[in-house]
Amino acid sequence: MTRQNARLLLAVSALAASALLAGCGDDVTPAAAADDAPAAPALTTEALLTDADTVYSDGADWFRTGAGEGDGQSVLNPCAEQALAGTGATSVVRGDYELRNSEPGAPGVEGDSLVQVVARYDDEAAATQAWSTVNGWLEECAARPAELTDYRALQTRKVAVPGADAVITDSHLGPVAEELDPTGDAAYIMETGVLRKGTELVVLTSVIVGQDYDFVGPTPIEQMLPRAAARL
Repeated sequence: MTRQNARLLLAVSALAASALLAGCGDDVTPAAAADDAPAAPALTTEALLTDADTVYSDGADWFRTGAGEGDGQSVLNPCAEQALAGTGATSVVRGDYELRNSEPGAPGVEGDSLVQVVARYDDEAAATQAWSTVNGWLEECAARPAELTDYRALQTRKVAVPGADAVITDSHLGPVAEELDPTGDAAYIMETGVLRKGTELVVLTSVIVGQDYDFVGPTPIEQMLPRAAARL
């Protein structure tokens, strides 16, 4: 499938048990003090989807072009109001992917984007709050770039992922720049998956320029979310 393209984009309680001394004659036995709970290790890029994990359609697929620690220099989603570090994440990794046609003679693809960000939080309550925050951004997309005056959240649907809470929001943004869409019929078609598994959060966003986004069976993000969860 080929498509028209464009640019977008604890508190650990220190358990200080008082040393209780039990005296019996000259014998003194201090109670054993509990060790502090070890901090969770930082995420690595091993948590990100590989080229073998990504899915698009027959004749095209996503390929990773960059991976690293942190939220990255560009926004993780056009509707994002802040980086995930700002939502309380203690560790973040990000992967960026580009769409490539694989059919012989098919034109090159430029501009379509897939971004994955994985974040780790101190506890499940903090991860759940961040999950709700990100989904809230997608309702109105108030933080979108000023030139994108149109936004429609079409639907939010649950995705069955064992051991995780996962939803996908389908949305359209526009208008597309005239030089990219002379007819004015296209939109930025965005599919955003938000998944929480334990203390970790995944935000997976694809943006395609086109007039339709129809697939037989599960959509690309719907297929990739379980694979993203399996890497946590």
